[in-house]
Amino acid sequence: MSDVTVIGLGEMGSALARAFLAGGKSVTVWNRTPAKAATLEQLGALPKSTVADAVSASPVVVICLSGYAAASHLLGEVDSENLSGRLIVQLGSGTPRQARELDALAVANGANYLDGAIGAWPRQIGGPEAGLLIVGNEAVFTSAEPLLKLLGGGLSYVGPNIGHAKALANAGLAYFAAHWIGFSHGAAVCEAEGIDVGTFSGVMADMAPFFGEDLRHMGRVIAEDRFDEPEATIKTVTSDLGGLVEASRDLKIETAFPNFAAGIFQRAKDAGFGAEEPSAVIKVLRGT
Repeated sequence: MSDVTVIGLGEMGSALARAFLAGGKSVTVWNRTPAKAATLEQLGALPKSTVADAVSASPVVVICLSGYAAASHLLGEVDSENLSGRLIVQLGSGTPRQARELDALAVANGANYLDGAIGAWPRQIGGPEAGLLIVGNEAVFTSAEPLLKLLGGGLSYVGPNIGHAKALANAGLAYFAAHWIGFSHGAAVCEAEGIDVGTFSGVMADMAPFFGEDLRHMGRVIAEDRFDEPEATIKTVTSDLGGLVEASRDLKIETAFPNFAAGIFQRAKDAGFGAEEPSAVIKVLRGT
């Protein structure tokens, strides 16, 4: 029997398998396209031809597929006898509801279950900068912790609520989606003005300490419902975003992102929050 099985050998799943191998573990792998296991086999991984054989090969099964539907379908191909007593660790993308449904499926078949979210690029897996959030039964996590630590130095247990890892992952995605689009829009502004994008990225990177403190500040303000001591206001940001829309139009670049952002701030201003600080936009985003 091997130490761990990895189901799903895309870029991230393959990185997980390599990290386990680098940590000296025996690793069984399975992928619907068998050719994806070839490189890992050269590194010592043990490929299996069926998902049932792969699950049966190890006490811990790490799943990294495109979504929960695929994970549920594959586990449905494994009988309860082979799932019973095993630990299923799901690290693919999804929603809190889907995590709870897969947990119920695993438990109904006698398996233990941990759900997780990866905060890293595949190239970072196994290194100190890779972050992983894990939720589930604390005793189960503690038993699996030495194995899971091989995946990254930023391994964190964030409680027993099985939906919280995916809730945090989706919350982070909301931030990063705006981060990626916002930076790219800024780069388009610079290109249109003949400014080197590397100059822009350097300016923004140098502001990292400010951004870090602002994130903490917003967290405190929202948690305490304390928006009335602003250094900037909804009204000011709404006006500034109107200027960004106009500048983008003048430069003949796409205005969808600034229009979207300006629209949300305008809604907050119209709702009477104009004198409050920018994070008060959460009052319109809550949808209540």
